[in-house]
Amino acid sequence: MGLFDFLTGNKQSENKQVQRNEQGKIPYQSPYGDFAGANSTIDTFKPTSFEEVADIIDVLLSGRPAIVYLTEVKDSTAQRVIDLLSGATYAINGSMGEVQKGIYLFTPNGIRTN
Repeated sequence: MGLFDFLTGNKQSENKQVQRNEQGKIPYQSPYGDFAGANSTIDTFKPTSFEEVADIIDVLLSGRPAIVYLTEVKDSTAQRVIDLLSGATYAINGSMGEVQKGIYLFTPNGIRTN
């Protein structure tokens, strides 16, 4: 019974069946989509130019994290990529972190880096 049904006095019962796995447990369902599932992956990118950043932003907009390797590009290109990705990450209330020198993790809202 939902809140609206409760307020209006409608007492229709809901017969929702809970799906359980083979061990009899209720599987976890992430409120952020299927990222928390067992088959989830983190997309990795090794951009060679500034134009490839749009693909990384699309991944973030779809709710998936991305690891970006900037070890193979010039420092000026790497800085431009970081600037654009950090702006896009801020706009979607995500976060970013440096994994090691030249390797960054960008995450959408709901997945935090520490």
